[in-house]
Amino acid sequence: AKEDYNIILSGPWNEFFENSARHAATIAYEEKDYAAAFNYYDQLAENTSNIQMRELAYNGLVKSGFNSGKYQEAALYADSLLALPGISTETSNDALYFKARSLQHFDSGSNDALEIYRQLSRNKNGDIAAESRYHIAEILFKQDKLKEAEDAANQTIHLSSGYDYWIGKAYLLLTDILVKQKDYFNAKALLESIVKHTKI
Repeated sequence: AKEDYNIILSGPWNEFFENSARHAATIAYEEKDYAAAFNYYDQLAENTSNIQMRELAYNGLVKSGFNSGKYQEAALYADSLLALPGISTETSNDALYFKARSLQHFDSGSNDALEIYRQLSRNKNGDIAAESRYHIAEILFKQDKLKEAEDAANQTIHLSSGYDYWIGKAYLLLTDILVKQKDYFNAKALLESIVKHTKI
């Protein structure tokens, strides 16, 4: 099917172009060929006047851009998606999440990412909230704000019940903080406790 869609997409714009770009993008994304998916979504975004199709294209550009390492493009398309009228809360949350992750990739101590994560840490989606809390602690640690990072890591542990992966990551971050503070005894004790108690 993708080969046939490519034939349509290699020619001039016609009535089949929009659907071909959409289907080809979906196939490429599901095959984890994110670079190809990004190009198909880009073609769709440039050639559609339909607002729902534009939303789908921007959403695809954000996710495939992030997954193919185009972090700056993904952050910019997240802004384009957020600027569209009438998008759902779920789509808005996804756009903010991928924007923060993208900003963090090309600027690991990004204050912009930090602000978005703070917003997402109160999200109704527990998984997004737990991950966001962890990334807040992670960024503060990279900024060498050790006390704030420690508080944020502890908050991740206390508020993320049921999300063992992010709790485990927060404990590991606490050991990094202890090592940076040269408190090797407690760092070792905490690591031994993680080994003993974690199921992951």
